This record gives sequence, C-alpha cells and structure tokens, in this order.
Amino acid sequence: MAEKKNGNLLKLKKQLKEGVLAPLYVFYGEEDYLREMYVNRVKDCVPDGGFPDFNHIKIEGRDVAFSEYDDAWESFPMMTEKKLIHIKDSGIFQLKSGKDEASTEEKKEFWTEKFKRISDDTVVIFDETSVDKRSALYKAAAKVGTVVEFTYLSEADLVTWVVKQFLNAKKKISKENAYYLITICDSGLASINNEIKKLIDFCDEEIYKTDIDRVVAKSMEVIVFELTDAIMLGNTQKAMETLADLKTVKENVFTLIYLMLSTFEKMLRVKLMNGAPQAEVASEIGVSLFVARKYINSAKGFSEDSLVWMLRRVAEIDLAIKEGRVEEWNALEQYVAECIYSCLLYTSPSPRDVEE
Repeated sequence: MAEKKNGNLLKLKKQLKEGVLAPLYVFYGEEDYLREMYVNRVKDCVPDGGFPDFNHIKIEGRDVAFSEYDDAWESFPMMTEKKLIHIKDSGIFQLKSGKDEASTEEKKEFWTEKFKRISDDTVVIFDETSVDKRSALYKAAAKVGTVVEFTYLSEADLVTWVVKQFLNAKKKISKENAYYLITICDSGLASINNEIKKLIDFCDEEIYKTDIDRVVAKSMEVIVFELTDAIMLGNTQKAMETLADLKTVKENVFTLIYLMLSTFEKMLRVKLMNGAPQAEVASEIGVSLFVARKYINSAKGFSEDSLVWMLRRVAEIDLAIKEGRVEEWNALEQYVAECIYSCLLYTSPSPRDVEE
C-alpha cells in the first residue's frame, strides 16, 4: 500500500514537471500543509489569464447544490486554454450522505456522470480531509484521474524536512535538535513550519535546544503528556506545578479537561489493542507514528482499571463545575490529585517497566 501511495505522488510530481495534467485529482489525508502545497502547484500549471473568478473556480462545503457544480462544469475558460475547479471538503467520497445532503444514490448518479464529462479545457481538484476507499465514487474518480493521499511524515522524514527548512534559510540545526523540535510541536507540517519561522526570525545562525525552549511554545498535547507522566509517576509536585503554570497563562479549564479525557481515552484504546504494531495504533487513534509511540509508552504506566476510573471521573468533575458546586481550578487540581491516588490504588507497572 505504501508503495502505491508513493507511486501516485511520484506520478503527480512527473505530471507537474512536464505540465501534462490529469483531468481530475483527488487529494486527501491529514497532512493539510502538503495537500495545500500540491493544490497550489496544480493551480500554477493552470494560469488564470487575469480572470481568476472565471478560470479558478473554488467550491467549498458539503451543502452545495448540484446546480452550482453544473455551472462550474459547463462554463468556458476566459482568455486562457484551461480552467480549474477546486472543490474543497465536499464529502462526496464518503459512503453515507449527511442529513441535509442529497441521497447516496442521487449523489452517485450525478457525480458518475460528471466524471465522464470533464472537458479537455478543465482540471478538477477534490481537496478532502478524508475519503472512504470503499465508496463507488472514490473508485470511479481513481479510474479517471490521479488520487494522492497525504499522510503525516515519518519521524525520520520530518527531521530531514526540518533540517532542510533551516538550510534554505541559511541556518543550521542538528538532527537531535530538529527531533526535539518536532516532539514539542502539534502534529503536521503547518504547525512545525510556524515554529521554524519564529526560530529563523529570532535566533542566530545555528539553532540550539535553548533557542527552541526560549522561542517555541509547547503544544497543549505535549503539556498534557507531561501532566499525565507526572500522574503516572506519582509526582504530585510536578503535576501541581504544571497546573499552576497553565493557570498563570489563563488556559481554559474545560480545554484541559477535554484534553486529559482525550489522552486517557486514547491510552485505554492503546492498552486494549494489546501490543498491536505502532502503525496500527497510529491509524486507530488518528495520530502520527511518533505520537503513537508516546501513547504506547505512556499507556504502559497505567492499569486498565485506573484509566477507566479516570475517564468516568472526568464526567463527574465536568458536571460539578457546570452546576457551580466547585470552582474550576479547584476541581481540576482535585481531579489530578485523585488520578495520582488512583494509580496507587490500582495495580500498575513500575517506572522501570515503562522504560523497558
């Protein structure tokens, strides 16, 4: 499967280099940065002739009437050889329609006909976050055009990409520090690229770990991992210091509760997968490979019973806050203290087991 994905991307790159485009593209996947980059590269191969409203048509959303697509399909390019239709987040490659959309059969009939009738002066790009490869429309589109999935880069590829961005800006960063940078940023190239720009603007020729700690804001996911690690190790002081820092910067309590809930829920799912391969875990919980490894390692430090208890307790804490029975931060601090106690109450592996 990986070879096929790479093959499709190589095919796309060849088309762009030669300027010979397919009539239809389906770009999808969680890596928004790459999807947007390749959408723009295809656009660059279809000049708008000074009339972008006529020659670069963008249609966005799931509740678009068939008539709007018809108008785009039937229009002629103005003062240029080709027009481009960029369709974003249409959802047409899902098996089920939303409640306000046309029925699945209507959608299938409409789009099957449209795929058959893409004129030589038109290039269509479907720009989707996700697709269902079992859907008839996905299969029909794949026969007509080029389908490319943009997934999160592997850890090694991310490090290489980071080093290259700094080199392009006449700056240097070691692979070790590039790795550290990607581990404290949100997943995805867009987030990492924003932090790279800050480092380029505010740091000297070589980027050190101290520069990263000074300039880059840790993602909330990373901070919550630090908090859950403190809970796992029974380090009450570290857990409360983390909460105090978050309180100082006025972080939203409900955001933190949701992130802790999400983190513990993912850990429980990982634990129930009982040693499944890292790639399978990443796919199941919807994260990149190296983030999946964090969940796998952290889950080892919690018993199944403690994770179940913490998930149930979140709902009670949330309700108590909303009913005004307890102040927000007091409730969160109490919850974290109870989580530490639950780890002691329920049998769980020692820190040495976690490292192994």
